[in-house]
Amino acid sequence: MLIRTDRQTVTRAQFDRAFEAARIAYSDDRSVDPETLANARLRLLDQMTEELVIDRRAAELGIVLEETELEAAVHEIKKDYPEDEFEQMLLESAIPFSLWKDRLRARLVMEKVVDRELVQPVEITTQDIQAYIEAHEADFAAPEQKSTDTDLNRHIVERIRREKVEAAYPQWMNGLRKKYAVEINWELWEQSQGTREK
Repeated sequence: MLIRTDRQTVTRAQFDRAFEAARIAYSDDRSVDPETLANARLRLLDQMTEELVIDRRAAELGIVLEETELEAAVHEIKKDYPEDEFEQMLLESAIPFSLWKDRLRARLVMEKVVDRELVQPVEITTQDIQAYIEAHEADFAAPEQKSTDTDLNRHIVERIRREKVEAAYPQWMNGLRKKYAVEINWELWEQSQGTREK
């Protein structure tokens, strides 16, 4: 096993399939320098580790992604493509629709857990808003600023919330990794690096 938690695992074959799906983001002709490829593989390893941990947390919290929610998200993405073009893109990239859908499912579960654990508990005070305005004074002095006060306030609150969530995320994730006893088989990882780079 490449990644293991107290109850779940990811095999090297599962990782390799997910990486092939993600790889199209780096090159259409699949000729990318080895360092960029190695960094991309490491980012995906970290992402898949986080997904395992968050999946465990979702189960513990009783958070479920309903099939209807997944289908609605798929429909929302596909509607931006002309008819059959989305499926053609996956086919040309040799990505099975089921694999793409599994990756989408993982992302949506992650969003739900992060929303419950980090976004909803965030408290934004008037001091937070005042500090944000002072720190970004130049942005608010721009004459092209045409937003209404309501839009501006909503924008400020969203930015502050995002910053607080991003600041809290690493510590939260480290706590979950310890709680669910995440292990990465670095020996297998090193072997896969040597055999996959071309």
